[in-house]
Amino acid sequence: MDFLRDYIEKDPSGSVSSIIIILTILLLIFVVSAFIFDYLKNDQNTKRINMLERTIKDLIEEFRSLEMNLSEQKKILNDYKYTLEKLDLEISRLADSNKGDSNITKAIQMANQGRGLEEISSSTGLSKEEIEPILKYHGKG
Repeated sequence: MDFLRDYIEKDPSGSVSSIIIILTILLLIFVVSAFIFDYLKNDQNTKRINMLERTIKDLIEEFRSLEMNLSEQKKILNDYKYTLEKLDLEISRLADSNKGDSNITKAIQMANQGRGLEEISSSTGLSKEEIEPILKYHGKG
């Protein structure tokens, strides 16, 4: 501190001016270095942002591709569902047809044995209107 006091006492106006100039230069160096540091950080951040944007675009494309694949799979599954429903209906129809045929065959056999309308109806579950022609053509009587 004595050095600074001796320096200022020799030439007070010149010393104060040189101190102000030195402080100004130090302040300018600090501001310029802060600006350069901020510029470099912003440049790094800009590069990172650009990289993230590219990655997000890639992810969006992947999601679109996945959505298209899932949509295609949904169509395929709907086709299978439709086919299975049709097969189920066909199986039901065939089962009903087969059941009806066996009941008619049973009714014909019973008519051949001489059984009556009520007995055939209760045994086969056929209506009286269905049994009457069977009795007419196949019944003993």
